[in-house]
Amino acid sequence: MNAQELAILACEKSKEFLKPGISEKAFANKCEEIMFSLGAEALWYPMLVNFNTNSVFCTRGNHLPSEEVVLQETDIVLVDYSPMRHGQWGDYSETILIGHDLEFQRLIQDAEHIFNKTYAFAQQAKTIGELFRYCSDLIHAKGYELLDPNGNIGHSIEDYSNQSKRVFIYPGNADTPLQGKRWAIEPHIGKNGFGAKFENVIAL
Repeated sequence: MNAQELAILACEKSKEFLKPGISEKAFANKCEEIMFSLGAEALWYPMLVNFNTNSVFCTRGNHLPSEEVVLQETDIVLVDYSPMRHGQWGDYSETILIGHDLEFQRLIQDAEHIFNKTYAFAQQAKTIGELFRYCSDLIHAKGYELLDPNGNIGHSIEDYSNQSKRVFIYPGNADTPLQGKRWAIEPHIGKNGFGAKFENVIAL
């Protein structure tokens, strides 16, 4: 099992612990415990768990999993797993609906649609700029904004020793070719005080 497969499996296994009343911090701890039980050697980025209005945050710099924020009967949950295994990084995100809420459901469905279209287009795009423009057009066409504080929709996937060498998918790197790297595609969108994101890795 490689790092990305581990991240995806950890996400599936952790969902059974998403019960109303659990805190962001307790769930983050459970997710990390599951990743290590599956063979993660370390985490290249701390576990992200964001409930409800905290779903607008996509970095630990703006939001740490809280012991005070607890899961409601109807809620939206953004999770992001970053295990390291066998010299590689994994990077996987989902946004999960708890209960029934049409606004949350629509946001999640649109986020997944935008992700799927962008992920597929990455296979034919030549440059970062081409991929970013395609994704940005999808986001704005559905009336959302890009929530990433640095204005990116993803980044390159490096190895254990090269986190500082990540290349971000944003306009400042427009002319950078996509071929020859592994990329995490992760457009984080939002509207009306809530956010949603899906993420997976693609090799080009």
